[in-house]
Amino acid sequence: MSMKRGKATTKKVWVVVLIVAVCALGILAGYYMAGYLAKKPAAIDQTLQTSRPSQQLQGENEQNSSSQAQQEQATNLQVSEQQQQETTISSEVYKAFARFDGGVDAHTVQLSLLNTEFDYKEFEIDEKLTQGLNLSEGEIVEIEFEKPQDGGNPRIVSIKKPDEVTLKGKFVGLADNNFAEFVFDQKHVVLQISNVADKVSYLDENTNVEVTFKTNPKNPQSNPVVEDIKVLK
Repeated sequence: MSMKRGKATTKKVWVVVLIVAVCALGILAGYYMAGYLAKKPAAIDQTLQTSRPSQQLQGENEQNSSSQAQQEQATNLQVSEQQQQETTISSEVYKAFARFDGGVDAHTVQLSLLNTEFDYKEFEIDEKLTQGLNLSEGEIVEIEFEKPQDGGNPRIVSIKKPDEVTLKGKFVGLADNNFAEFVFDQKHVVLQISNVADKVSYLDENTNVEVTFKTNPKNPQSNPVVEDIKVLK
């Protein structure tokens, strides 16, 4: 009986040891898992924290690129505006002779061009330019004007009354014994030739000539008077 009790007691001890061992292993496993899980979020957080500076840097780079693009657009706009201003400032200036046909208002006059290919009739002018000229209808004037950029009227930048005008052109033919027609840069002009009738009478049509003429001293509204004429070879 004593031997059986000894064996039974020994079995109980081993069972207790196994239970204790299993519990200990369970506790250790629990601690291990708890520690692993506690570390893993930290690693994830660290990964997120590591990726955030990269995202911030990317965002800053995008902002810098956007800012640089805006600056380049602003610079291009300024250059474009400057080029447009330069184009406006550097308007082409032309010289021409014309007959004064009268004023429309304080800032506009009417002229009949005697040369150049243009057909402008009305010109913008600063009233300061005409002060002291005492212009009468029909008088010949020498002008410098800017070609309009927007389809408006040309603007006169200089105007004066010459004593006489010399232009190269073609002799078209006689109108009668006192008048002849000439072409100067596509402009057909009838001039009084009484003073040079002997020189004009033998000219052939379409002869190249150089004509010197002036405002009619007796009546400015009458045809300008030829002072001299030369045949060009």
